[in-house]
Amino acid sequence: MRVLKIFGQGFSTTNKKVRMIAYLWFINFIFSIVVVTPIYFLLNKDFSRSMMADELAKGVDLLLLGDLAYKHQNLFPVLLRLLLIPGVVFGLLYIFLNGGIIGRIRAQDEKVMMSDFLADCARYFFRFFRVFLISIVGYFVVFGIAFRAISALFNLWSRNASTQWTVIISSNLEFLIMVLLFTIVRMFFDYVRVRLVIEDSKKTLRATLLNLKFKGKRFFRAWLLYLLPGVITVIFAVIYFAVYQPMLKMGFLLLIAFIWQQVYVLSRMWTKILFYSTEYHFFISEKGSKE
Repeated sequence: MRVLKIFGQGFSTTNKKVRMIAYLWFINFIFSIVVVTPIYFLLNKDFSRSMMADELAKGVDLLLLGDLAYKHQNLFPVLLRLLLIPGVVFGLLYIFLNGGIIGRIRAQDEKVMMSDFLADCARYFFRFFRVFLISIVGYFVVFGIAFRAISALFNLWSRNASTQWTVIISSNLEFLIMVLLFTIVRMFFDYVRVRLVIEDSKKTLRATLLNLKFKGKRFFRAWLLYLLPGVITVIFAVIYFAVYQPMLKMGFLLLIAFIWQQVYVLSRMWTKILFYSTEYHFFISEKGSKE
């Protein structure tokens, strides 16, 4: 099957880019330290010697958050600013790193060096940022209009339900459709980025419009290929949480839990490269076809 062959090519390319996984992990690790450190010291100062710290250790629910917001009204605006700014910076970092990933995938036989990786990150940043702005419109159309219409139909169906099973089935189907729509939109804009890198083009709107035609002819093959790394991502997540939760309950050393977390982060970096590698090989294989 051609899809499996292309997936194999993407798998091979990903495993040749192991050094890039290390670069991604290092950059994310440094960013996490910069973000978490001030928040840790702020929370440690306010909660470390209080009963609230014990409650937080047991878990957080909405009532506890409400109580915290009421008792520490001056603290929460500070926390909001501390989280909002890193959130924006992380979004820009995400866009920045995507350029390096696809750029180094394109350089198939070249050894991955940090200087080349960062150069590709910078080279494609503004193109990918424009893709991000266009994707906002795409997500709005799909989820703000199309999915709301689908959701209204499901609500109409479940509203007149005679059994609870209808409501359960309806809500699960609605969630499944939402997830599938998300994968389709994300896949579409992934291919826009891949096209911009392969063609070394700065015309993001043109690449987006061309991608509509390109995906229209090859949608199901491209989508199936996209879902394969997605399944691997879900499997990694299930394994991570299945081990991590019992690990905490059994009182394992924090160092062991931290190492397990980093293993999971590395797996996410690997699957991220796998997504783009399979898309790159699919686009190259279909590029000779008439668009």
